[in-house]
Amino acid sequence: TDALAHHLDAAVLRIDDYYRPLDHLTFEERERVNFDAPEAIDHDLLVRHLIALRRGEAIEKPVYDFSRHTRRVYGETVEAKDTILVEGIFALYWPELNEIADVRVFVDTPADLRFSRRLYRDVHERGRDEDEVTHRFRDHVGPMHRVYVEPTRCMASVCVSGNQDIRVSVGAVLDAMKPVALVGADVL
Repeated sequence: TDALAHHLDAAVLRIDDYYRPLDHLTFEERERVNFDAPEAIDHDLLVRHLIALRRGEAIEKPVYDFSRHTRRVYGETVEAKDTILVEGIFALYWPELNEIADVRVFVDTPADLRFSRRLYRDVHERGRDEDEVTHRFRDHVGPMHRVYVEPTRCMASVCVSGNQDIRVSVGAVLDAMKPVALVGADVL
């Protein structure tokens, strides 16, 4: 997503920022939430924001604080651009997003590579410990991937491999966008 956004000068909405606010729960209760199920995401707000961006309006998107398992108090302004990228494991899950999207991308990555990347990210960027990440992957991420994410592959306009050179994946997505670029704004 970052490589595409840079190449296309695109606006980016990351589904991870749209986790529902959980301030009403204690931190211990928040730690038990399954963040890898679609109901953890405020997809109605995500869809409203995407529609606003497509109309040329700037939006104030939420910013999620992974150390606290809830949204930050202040959001972040996203300016409308000709290309809008929606990034996250549920990008192809909701019919409303699929209807809006001009190009839909599924990144197919083997489970062992998904785990190693998740472990690195969650420990180094989100302050988790290795045991928590391993537990969540086994009990939440893996099962939710099989139930909610893998079936969305059929919604994709293009599938790319998550273990190939990023330039190859970006090229495949750009190729898929060429026919769309002739008819209007792009949403991935």
